[in-house]
This record gives sequence, structure tokens and C-alpha cells, in this order.
Amino acid sequence: MGEQVKDERKDSGYSHVGHPENIIYNYNGTGDIEAVRAGSLTALVDHLTHPDKLDASFNRTFLTVYTYFTTSRELVQLLTQRYHCPPPGILDSIEAAEWSSQTKPLIRVRVMNVLKQWLGSFWAESKGLETYEALKQLQLFASGVTASESSTVQQQLLEIIQCRLAGVERMKRSQPSISNSPKPILPRKLKMEKLQFLKIDATEIARQLTLIESCMYGKLQRNELLHKNWQRKEQPAPNVRSLIQYFNQLSSWVGALILAESDLKKRTQVIGHLINVANICHELQNYSAVVSMLSGLESAPVYRLGRTWAMVTQRSCDILQPLQALISSDQNYQAYRDALRRAMPPCIPFLGLFLKDLVFIEDGNPGLTPEGLINFSKYSMLSSTIHGAHRFQEAPYSLRPVPELQEYLATQLQSAGDLHELWERSCQLEPKGRGDGNRERDMYTATGGMMTSMVVACMILDD
Repeated sequence: MGEQVKDERKDSGYSHVGHPENIIYNYNGTGDIEAVRAGSLTALVDHLTHPDKLDASFNRTFLTVYTYFTTSRELVQLLTQRYHCPPPGILDSIEAAEWSSQTKPLIRVRVMNVLKQWLGSFWAESKGLETYEALKQLQLFASGVTASESSTVQQQLLEIIQCRLAGVERMKRSQPSISNSPKPILPRKLKMEKLQFLKIDATEIARQLTLIESCMYGKLQRNELLHKNWQRKEQPAPNVRSLIQYFNQLSSWVGALILAESDLKKRTQVIGHLINVANICHELQNYSAVVSMLSGLESAPVYRLGRTWAMVTQRSCDILQPLQALISSDQNYQAYRDALRRAMPPCIPFLGLFLKDLVFIEDGNPGLTPEGLINFSKYSMLSSTIHGAHRFQEAPYSLRPVPELQEYLATQLQSAGDLHELWERSCQLEPKGRGDGNRERDMYTATGGMMTSMVVACMILDD
């Protein structure tokens, strides 16, 4: 794939309309532009509003990650300048007329649509004086646009700006159709104090866990995934942190349920039931719960229970093995990545792998090229990862919530404690050196450190 700095004007459908200066493109084998690789900020804004061709992928990437290389006020200024841009170079009367009648109106339409898209779907600014001033500047600009030029877009833009100034979020997540949802499988005794884990159907546990996490995942904001905000105390990412906390609670709950049982047979039943729940979560494409539950099953306090695992049924192990294979770390979690690529919403992906990828991209690629241009390839990778996480937010699960079960599960998860605290209990249940050191664990094969790196990616910094 070739690359080239374009520093000359080239006709592409309209007179005196060419590729912006100070921009580097990647080209495919036939010499056509495949993607923007790098450019100056002004050149990128020119490409964003190019009159001859709408590059939707570029625009989405730019608006997702613009905070890495500019501010809202600077971007507003550049876009308004672009709207009022003069003709390029020295034109004769015919060329000037063509510019005024054909090219400039298209640039203005592009600018207005980019502003509407930015304010409506990609606004990533926190409240503050600078944000307020940028919005007021935009409001003043939009109010001054001649109505005959783009009256509909102008009105829509002004409405969005007013909502942003008022702090009102216009975008709403679609609601599921309860009428088509399966009937809940309820235990005989639905009172919370009477509920027992083994007596609740595994399918319904998986459904309710999925509904709980789906609601949390739907609140995730794009800007929480920018600049590693989930690691920053001064700019927290509350929804990322909530999902991390939930993931860790679910993992700890799995370990606590198993280790709460003194009876060996009961422990194996709990493990079998948990495996069934994890399998239903997999069928629901709740990959986050699958990873979390397997993390609990493979935690050190549970994994060391050799006698317990030796009693787990072959059926349970046969169910568990493909789940382990799905989230294996082999080839950078290729099996899981392939499954996620094929998945159609509704789906809950494992957020930890997205966070791991974002950190790798941010830390492993420079922000500027050797030419001093914005390294847009880096930001394209960041944007692609963020949109990979975002694309599963819009389609909710068509499942019926059961408040009593959700309250039971929420209470259980919050009281599960820390997996590290369970080691002593594990050693009490199966002390070391009690004649089982040579027991073959042919019924269960753990994937070793597979989970460790995935869970570390999800860890939250201490406050």
C-alpha cells in the first residue's frame, strides 16, 4: 500500500476543487485513495468537508477522536472559517462564478451536516466555561446562516445546540419488545429470603444477569473510552467503572458460591449449575458474563480444589471446554474476536479486551508523524475499537425482567467479597497434603494464566 503527500491542486469533478494540502493518503493497488494516513489539522478539516466526496468513515473517525488533536473551540473556529472560505487562488470570472454557484454551496452543506453530526452524535465535551463558549459561538454562527441556504439543517442544528446548552441528552436507546419475549422460568418460592441458587433455573439466572448488565452497558459513553479516562481520577468514566465493578463482583460471587458449600457433592452441583448459567449466557451472546464466570471458576481458590473438580460430571466438563476455547488467549484471543465479529446485536462484549486494545494503541503509536502531521492512522485504530464497543449498545434484549430475581442477584453480587479472601476457606475445605496430591484432574483442564491478562485489563485504579 503506497502513501503520498498531496501538495498540488487537482480537479476532481469541480473546478479548483482538489485534495487538501499537507495530507498523506494510503492508496490501494489500483492507485485509488483508500484512507487518510496523516495530515495537518486544517487539511483534515478540509477533507472532512470536501465538496466532491463524502468520506463517511473518515468523518466518523475524526468526530470520535478529535479531542486528541484539537479543542472544541478550535474546531468550531475552523469549521466556521471553512463555511466562509474564499475561492482558491486567482480565478477568472467564469471560474469564480462556477466556484460560487457549484463548489461553495456544497462546502457549506458539508459544514452544516458535519456540525449537526458532531453535536448530535459525537459531542464529547464535559461541562465548563470553554464548552459553554464553544456552544454559544456555534449558536451565533448557526443563527446567522442564511435560511434559504439550508433551512432544515439550520433549524435542526439550532435545536441540538439548545439541548446541549441545557444539558439535555437527545439520543435515547430503543426499548425492547416485551410482547415477543420468552416467559420467565420462575422458582416456586419467589420471595427473596426464600430463594436458593441451586433451585433457580439456570436459564433464568442467565437472562436476569444479562438484563442487569445490558442496562449498564447501554449507558456507556464514547468519551469514557478516550484518553484512558477510566484510569484517571480527575476525569472519571463512571459507566466503565460500574461495568468493571460488576464484572469483578460476578467473578467473586462464582467463587464464593462454590466455597460456601462444605459438602463435596454440593460443591460439585454448584459448579455444574454455574457452568450451565455460563453456557446460557454464551447462547445469549453475553460474552462479558462468560468471561467473568470462567474467571471465577479458574480463580486460585477454586482451581486448587482437586477433589471437587474430580467429581464434576463429564457433561459439565463437555459444556465448559468450548467456553474455555472461545476465550482462550491464543493468537491474541482470536477465537473470541472472530465470534464477536460475527455477532449480531443484542450482545454484551467483554469490555476488558476493548480497554486492553485501547491502551495498546494509545501507548504504542505516536500522535505525530516524522513530518509533524497528525498520525490519523493511530486515531483510526482507536475509533474502530471504540465503535466496536459501541455498536452493541443500540439493540436491547427482548427479555422480561423479574425484579425479585434481580434483587436477589444484586444482593448476592454485592456481598460476595473479594476472591483473595477465599483462599483460606479453600484450604480449609481441601487442606494440602491430604493424600490427594497425585490425584489426576482428568475431568477439568484449566487454561492456566489465560484469564489473568484479561482481568488485569479490566482492573480499576485505587481511588
